[in-house]
Amino acid sequence: MPDSGFPSKRLTYLLEVIADEAIAGNDALFVRDLGYSIREIRVLRIVDDNPGITFVEIWEKSGLERSLTSRILQKLIGDGLLLRTSSGTDARKYHLSTTSKGQALRQRGRVMSDALEALLLDPFPPADRVRLFDQIERLGRWVRSEDYRLALEKFTAPTAAE
Repeated sequence: MPDSGFPSKRLTYLLEVIADEAIAGNDALFVRDLGYSIREIRVLRIVDDNPGITFVEIWEKSGLERSLTSRILQKLIGDGLLLRTSSGTDARKYHLSTTSKGQALRQRGRVMSDALEALLLDPFPPADRVRLFDQIERLGRWVRSEDYRLALEKFTAPTAAE
């Protein structure tokens, strides 16, 4: 079997490396062609899918650090892609929605994302792509489940065999 170039066959390592390398390669193309990073387009998409969403909800859905989420939102608002409105009940809280300019950029980002994902999955025939997504989603549901959380709480490291 040829060497894959990966020093570890651990699943979490491989998933992280693949994600990091794919995002880094794609991000340069997003910035070049759209003027915004993948993460900025991700936040724009989240807001567009959830009009009236709050900062905390965006932060939770995006998987980004709080400070990065805040900087991205300030940029998108400043560039006229998002509209911020104050909450009628809490002056510290605001709601976000996309502008028509933001919706147009989100659509361009969707087209680009679809094309880059197709390129990423090029080595897989369509049936394998469906199976891959099904398995990854199954793994994702497990990792987010209460059963997994409880299993981690009960986990004790095995001892080395002598």
